Amino acid sequence: MVGFGRIRQREKCSELCSLGVIESERLKGVGKQLVQALIKKEDDPLYLVCIIPSFFEPFGFYTVDQFPEEMQEKLNYCTSELVVPEKYVVMKYKKELK
Repeated sequence: MVGFGRIRQREKCSELCSLGVIESERLKGVGKQLVQALIKKEDDPLYLVCIIPSFFEPFGFYTVDQFPEEMQEKLNYCTSELVVPEKYVVMKYKKELK
């Protein structure tokens, strides 16, 4: 296994979370493939909390200020328990119209 990720089903939305790639395999497209595969599986509104929004923007995610309460709880958890110098943001996936 070189990478991982999941979709967490929440009451009012879904969350793309727990995305990671082992250091020796980074910058080889593994994270990109994981995100694309996870997006394809989801029909509910899809959100994520991250510190690298520029990674997710090419997939159709954009930073939002309004989001379901469940995502506020995740943001609160990250900012209080997973402290890093970067700022956490909540992003939402914009589905392409078919």
